[in-house]
Amino acid sequence: MRYEIHALLPDSDRVSAVYGTDTDPLRLRAPKGVFNSPYNGSWSSSGMNPKFFELMPDMQDDTFATIGLRTSAKLSGVMRAEDPTMVQDPSEPWDDFFTVNGETSLDVSTHTGGSWFVLRTAANGAPVEGKVMLAQVTTSGGISGALNLQIFPATAGIEQHRVRFEFDGTGRFDGRLVD
Repeated sequence: MRYEIHALLPDSDRVSAVYGTDTDPLRLRAPKGVFNSPYNGSWSSSGMNPKFFELMPDMQDDTFATIGLRTSAKLSGVMRAEDPTMVQDPSEPWDDFFTVNGETSLDVSTHTGGSWFVLRTAANGAPVEGKVMLAQVTTSGGISGALNLQIFPATAGIEQHRVRFEFDGTGRFDGRLVD
């Protein structure tokens, strides 16, 4: 089953980052293991090329992180789009969840933490039809987790919001402010 994880936002807000730290851990669980296609050479949507989908159809089911993109920024057709950048604690890398077939857990919970992010000005951080895609996870079982987001609201006087939402399975799960 292919799951897409989205943030639901007003059209004027922007997602800048998905992050985890020791005080706000980021967790994704797929107990039956995730599918990672050998044809996506990246941990993110930047390695997804629709031109290859016909020759390598399972590439479409790859597990990847993103902010608002299903392909690389260059191929997305979105002006001012950026591929997400990753930072991680070198002593506790987490990108295996998005690159190694069969991984079951993503845990970003060290003091240094980690994140995938785009700049505030990146067009792909803005919602399309009220949604910003954050990850695609393909597994034969269920998923659960907790994600933390940095959101730049259009509200005057508010620099940023940090929001956390937890989920288990499919559906809509509301977040709470963590600032």
